[in-house]
Amino acid sequence: MTTFVSSATNWVAGALEMPDAWIAKGAELTSLVVAPAYEPFDALAGPSIRTAFANLGLPKHPMSAKLPLMEPVPVVFSVVGYLVTLAILYAVGKGLGKLSMRSFATVHNLFLFLLSLYMCVGIAATAVASGFSVWNNAVQESSPTKPNPNAWRMAKLVWIFYVSKIPEFLDTVIMVLKQNYRQVSFLHLYHHGTIFVIWFIVVREAPGGDAYFSAMLNSGVHVVMYLYYFLSIAGGDKIRKVIGRVKFYITYMQMAQFSMNVMQSCFDLYVVDRTQYPAHLIRLLFYYMLTLLALFGNFLIQNKFAKKSKDE
Repeated sequence: MTTFVSSATNWVAGALEMPDAWIAKGAELTSLVVAPAYEPFDALAGPSIRTAFANLGLPKHPMSAKLPLMEPVPVVFSVVGYLVTLAILYAVGKGLGKLSMRSFATVHNLFLFLLSLYMCVGIAATAVASGFSVWNNAVQESSPTKPNPNAWRMAKLVWIFYVSKIPEFLDTVIMVLKQNYRQVSFLHLYHHGTIFVIWFIVVREAPGGDAYFSAMLNSGVHVVMYLYYFLSIAGGDKIRKVIGRVKFYITYMQMAQFSMNVMQSCFDLYVVDRTQYPAHLIRLLFYYMLTLLALFGNFLIQNKFAKKSKDE
């Protein structure tokens, strides 16, 4: 039975592996599209950003060196571009009027649902094929002299998870174009803006190991979340009525994920004799998850009181 499971997970991990050529071609096409905006930004702010980042002394893993978007300037450019785009759309919103965005939002949510499902299954299968325990896993190594297919697969999967935060920026763009400004809260902007930077740091230094757990959990939550968003737009009235009941359970799922990440951090730092994953990244996870628990908890409390006031 153990042999069968091992063979099956190895087959799934191999079948779901993203070809290196696809990643390289995607990076090439993206570079061509954003070059008119990125090149002036790089000329103006790039030297300062590179100097500041170099002073932090954060290492780059050999596997990450083979992946795109592993330098600080494109990351800062992406976050700044996200915020500037929102500001511009908000400023011209009255002139544009309230846009439907139904067709675009349907495709967007379906794409992120399928991508999240791919990442969740791929990461889980690769973790099992790699012989990972639940927590406290080191980043496995892969090199030309000592190739490790599962290590490279996991590195690419957590990299895809990191890059997936860019299309998730469109969540906010859709809200602003629909003029659903109430949804564009501090929590929403904080979460979308910071998670991308956090995963850049994680994937750059340690693309694998215990990073699998957070990426797998978050992808699993996003499978449910983006399926909910997709069905709420594309489904009929009966479907919307049924799934409307589970809206707040998604927030509970997110908080459960954050809580499990806090437990993972405590286990790695204080229970085992020696953490296999970089301790400073585990501490970063711990404190970041605490901020998300506080903000999402406040969101639930505020909405509970708002609902109670409305019912009264």
